[in-house]
Amino acid sequence: MAFVRQSVAASGRAAFFALATGLVAMTIILLGVIVMQQQSKARQITLLGVLIALQTILGSMFSLQFLLTKISFSFIITAIMASLFSPWVTASSSALANILGMLLFPRFTFFPGFVLTAFLVGLVFGLAFHKQKLGWRNILIANLIVTMGLYLGLNSLWLHLMYQIPWLPLLTGRLVQELITFPVYSVLVVLLFKVSIVRTTLQKYA
Repeated sequence: MAFVRQSVAASGRAAFFALATGLVAMTIILLGVIVMQQQSKARQITLLGVLIALQTILGSMFSLQFLLTKISFSFIITAIMASLFSPWVTASSSALANILGMLLFPRFTFFPGFVLTAFLVGLVFGLAFHKQKLGWRNILIANLIVTMGLYLGLNSLWLHLMYQIPWLPLLTGRLVQELITFPVYSVLVVLLFKVSIVRTTLQKYA
């Protein structure tokens, strides 16, 4: 009987996650369609599609995975996308890239909370970079919110809910990662926007 109850509970959780994922995906698609109708230039839509593909590949195939810790380089594409498109387009595209990455290159259990994190990361970067002066201040604030607020805080919550890991060891282990990630990500984004070909491309498509 205990096994049956566990199976039923697991099936219920799976159904809930599937439903939640479907709702999230539908919301993202609707937001993307609405916003992209306002930015209907063909080259912008083409560029956005390329960036989503690159974001999916970098986030899934070119990332470092250590147990529950993942270091991804897709933030570089997110930063470029955020400087070119509105915050809502960047947020929706980041969430869509996260879903595509989980479907095409699954590495561990799918959880819709990580889609929400990806959406919020895109939103934060979009608010900080779109039509803003790309200086140290904006980059540091955006990366601080993303690494300490979303990656450390929100993603730790998702991992706690998924695997029932005690908070203290979970946060302690992930805090070390984010303390390293924050300056590395910040420096790389600053250097990225100083590359002449990147600046030229951003000016051309913005």
